[in-house]
Amino acid sequence: MKRIDVSEEAYTNVTNILATIAKPFHVRKGEYLQRAGVPATQVHWLASGVARSGFFNRDGVEMTLRFYREGESATTLTDLISGENGQPAVQFLIAETPIHGFTLDWKMACELRAQNEVMQNYHLHIAMHGLQTLAQRAYNSGETSAQERLTAFREEYPGLEARISQRAIASYLGITPQYMSRLRREAEASAAEAAEAVDTARQA
Repeated sequence: MKRIDVSEEAYTNVTNILATIAKPFHVRKGEYLQRAGVPATQVHWLASGVARSGFFNRDGVEMTLRFYREGESATTLTDLISGENGQPAVQFLIAETPIHGFTLDWKMACELRAQNEVMQNYHLHIAMHGLQTLAQRAYNSGETSAQERLTAFREEYPGLEARISQRAIASYLGITPQYMSRLRREAEASAAEAAEAVDTARQA
């Protein structure tokens, strides 16, 4: 609720409405929730676990766009809209950890939203949050160093680093896993130096 700036009442109302079409699902780590090249028709709400979205560039290299955690809908909106006309999804969604959650048929969810003003306002907040996230992601990718992007990742996704693979984080930062290891070592060394300096100052 805090992430998308909606009230508890709105969140509860929308959850109760969507519960009428929700179906439980479970996937293991490494399984796809949505495949690129296949029309997207389902919204995936995560009760537990982490999902990652991304795409393959012209060279076939996997590019990570963002992560989804508990309490979020792992959804690529543009692909769902394209899927209404049978067009294939550009992005994939993959489980970074085992996931439990609920799937909702996109067309049925749209029909419910058209009938309910609370849902319309709720999804407007989600859309705005998504646009802000993409804008910040673009800035972090194009205007900062790898170390600064890692810092921004840790601020945006607190605690996530310990739950997912180093390869996934490196893909999100646009660097190699080897360089990711180097950044971590440098960060740990800097933290150790700072701690030592504090101890020395206390003893002086």
